[in-house]
Amino acid sequence: MLDYLDVYGDRSFKEEPFSDVDNLLISQVVYVDFDSVITEGKKIRPKEAYEQLEHRYSGLDPDFYRNVESLSHEVLKRMAFSRRYGECTIHHYVSRLNKETSEQFAALMMDLPDGTTAVSFRGTDDTLIGWKEDLMLSYTDIQSQLDAVDYVNRNCSLFRKYRFIGHSKGGNLAIYAAVHCGFLFRRNIIQVISNDGPGLRPDSYKRNRFLKIAERYRLIVPEKDGVGTIYEIAPRKTVVSTSTGNIIQSHNMATWDIDGNRLVPANRARYETDLNRKSILQFLNETNAKQREVFVRELFECFDDAKIRTVSQMSSGGLPLFLRVMKEMSEMDSEAKEIAVKMFKSYSSNFNRDFSSQIIKKKEDIRLKASAAGASISEIVNERNPFHKKKKRIPEADEKKEEL
Repeated sequence: MLDYLDVYGDRSFKEEPFSDVDNLLISQVVYVDFDSVITEGKKIRPKEAYEQLEHRYSGLDPDFYRNVESLSHEVLKRMAFSRRYGECTIHHYVSRLNKETSEQFAALMMDLPDGTTAVSFRGTDDTLIGWKEDLMLSYTDIQSQLDAVDYVNRNCSLFRKYRFIGHSKGGNLAIYAAVHCGFLFRRNIIQVISNDGPGLRPDSYKRNRFLKIAERYRLIVPEKDGVGTIYEIAPRKTVVSTSTGNIIQSHNMATWDIDGNRLVPANRARYETDLNRKSILQFLNETNAKQREVFVRELFECFDDAKIRTVSQMSSGGLPLFLRVMKEMSEMDSEAKEIAVKMFKSYSSNFNRDFSSQIIKKKEDIRLKASAAGASISEIVNERNPFHKKKKRIPEADEKKEEL
């Protein structure tokens, strides 16, 4: 993404129309905390926003592959000093975090020089509230989805064209808002892009409404995918190559391969993609909404009792924190434990089955290659071994044999 801004940053949207990479950039910049910078009713250019936020990010880890916040700030910085985004305006930024309603919601609008407005919804941040809301998608409409619809109905204009975009949960909010917003606003949506975001639960929308927006909806997923496979309903899907072998890291858009102004398509569906899709679908098929609700409630009560508030805290807590969580989980409701076991079994059974098939396939490939190599070696040896060559017939010897 950063390379794209280095190369195409001096090109206007007239010279270089809105691309998939622009979609990634705007889906990333919404992760910046614009609180106190973009106030209600105020429009601000990227450069002005960056200058006000620069001091806040000066001490952050520059390794943007691991730090979403650092990457988002770096994207804002490159936008600020580029001709392409320098004249854009950011407005209607909102951010809410509410433990009582399990709500983590943020969105912004960016007016582009091509006359369109990108409505960007933030995905899951570092808070466990956000992760809980993600899991709640499997059994109910979440507060952030309702917020996204309200956000569009309140802030969109009848006189502009809109692109609804987002990453992770933000992609889900983009399509949910497009399907459920007012008819007059839905008419003005020219594009909906979900970047590795879950689809819509079958009972969470009316099919006839979705069909009116379906042709404008596209899903982009990395080749090692575990999020975009959930409730997948997009009629068009792009599978993009990633620069990492880690399934979790591949959810980060910074690891998606880009060539110039386009995403690099994956050569083939990777083994991990099929494994995750099958495991997730099996788990959803083997549990009902009520069971998943009990499991999510109990699981996050365990995290709360262990005094865990963020994903970073879990990652850095080490063995002591892990043991504390295990202790809390051992006291979970019996039904919640049963669901946890089912979730583990669905993944492990698919892993074992797919792993076995991969081993069998590898063995057959090796056998065929060994057989072909053996035949080639035998042929070479026979050609070069004088004892395996046919002796030439000597006419004189034949004549003597005939006389005898």
